[in-house]
Order: sequence, then C-alpha cells, then structure tokens
Amino acid sequence: MKKRRLIQFILVSFITVFLILGFYFFFPHVWGEVLYPLNYQDSISKYAKEKNLDPNFVCAVIYTESRFNYDSVSGAGATGLMQIMPATGAGIAERLGEPMGNLLDPDTNIKYGTHYLREQLDKYDNDLDLVLASYNAGGGRAVAWRLYGEALPTETVGFIYKVKNTKEMYDKIYGMWWANAGAEKPNPFYQGIQNFQDFVKDLILGQ
Repeated sequence: MKKRRLIQFILVSFITVFLILGFYFFFPHVWGEVLYPLNYQDSISKYAKEKNLDPNFVCAVIYTESRFNYDSVSGAGATGLMQIMPATGAGIAERLGEPMGNLLDPDTNIKYGTHYLREQLDKYDNDLDLVLASYNAGGGRAVAWRLYGEALPTETVGFIYKVKNTKEMYDKIYGMWWANAGAEKPNPFYQGIQNFQDFVKDLILGQ
C-alpha cells in the first residue's frame, strides 16, 4: 500500500513539474498572446514613433486602462482605449490645432493618448512613476505625492504597478514587434522547445 502511494506521489509530482515547465517555457508564445492581446498595431507603432515612446509602454497603458476594448467608458466618463476624459481630449485637440475627434475611434484615442503621455514625460522629466500617477489621479495629486509625500489613492498605486508589470510582459511576449513588421511569426511550439533547450544548455554549462 505504501509502495503504491509512493508511486502515485512520484507520478503526480512528475506531472506537476512537467506542467509547470511546459507553462513556463511555452507561456510567452502561446498563452501570453491569449492573456495579453496586441491590437491596433499600426496606430500604436505610428504614434509611439511620432512621440518617441516605447510601443510596449503604450500597449501596457491601453491594456491596463481598457484591456484593448475600444468602446470602454468609465463611470467618470473616461473614454476609449486609453481612457481619455472628454475635457482632456478637447485640450489635446486644441494643442494639436485640430477639431475634437471621436474618442471611441481607436486611431484618434491612441493619437491623443500618446500625445498626452509625451507631454507628461516632458513635464516631469521622464519620471515614469510620476507620469503614471498624473495620468491616473491628475497632476495635482501626483505632485503632492512626489513633493510633499501625500499618499496616492490605492487605485493609482495599483495602476502604476500594473502598467510597469504589463510593460514587462509585452516585452517578454512580443519583443520589438514594431521593428519586425512583415516578418514571419515563429512557430510557438518550436519556440517553446527552443526555450527549453536553451534552459537545459545553461543548466549543464552552469550559466
């Protein structure tokens, strides 16, 4: 009886380890794209390049704000992919010297959102935490937090963490996708095998 239980334990342990390793090595190229979508690549790439932003940073903001749902509208009225308030959008349009666009239009929303991010990065000397705090809670609260140590809303603290963590996931899953437009996408199964082979090689060589 004890021997049977031992065999069952070893078998379950083996299967568990196998599943964990399989998920780990195949995650970025199989499950990652399911959990972290990448839509509107043309608009993201175009406006990120114009505003000198990392496209995966823009993706992370979009994912955190709306999960890539173009018709998302918050209770406060923040609209579209990058959750832009109508008043903020009107101000951006004015600074761009153009009529106010439809914030539910993905291209317009990404155009305005990236413009606003660029403005905030320039305003706050590329202090990413301060920029994200301002994006979520407003400039007044962000400055009060940075200069006077006032606590940020819990939602804002979570927002900063989520955007930064999501940006790392997009880096891992998609890499520099904007530089590989038109390139053949690697087979996810063989990519997972390659990841596992690299792991074994490093393990053997002690790297």
